Amino acid sequence: MSSFRKPVQIRRRAAGRWQAGRWLDGAEAPLVTVLASVQPAHRADYDGMQALSEGRRIDAMVRIYTDAMLNVAGADRLNGDLIVWRGGPRPGDYLVVAMNPWQSGVIPHYRYLAVLEVEA
Repeated sequence: MSSFRKPVQIRRRAAGRWQAGRWLDGAEAPLVTVLASVQPAHRADYDGMQALSEGRRIDAMVRIYTDAMLNVAGADRLNGDLIVWRGGPRPGDYLVVAMNPWQSGVIPHYRYLAVLEVEA
């Protein structure tokens, strides 16, 4: 049976910290591979995130459907996972910023939103 989910690489980072008034990202762990469906986000996703982006400009966003637990930026004082997505119209690393659980008895999964990380 074929699946819509394909292998996707995830970059995990250890918790960061403030030092002398500057934020230092945590160290990166080895890449993790999960099965997921990555799709461009809908216009409504952008509209909902614009008010929550803490001053970040959102250039591109994707939806990720998977049964894997991913780290969401800011949740539980963790750095968000980065989705390595090279196949879409805006390839790059996407920071996981939101999660919705879809845990029905049919196909339990999570829907994540991730935004393109843009170098400053």
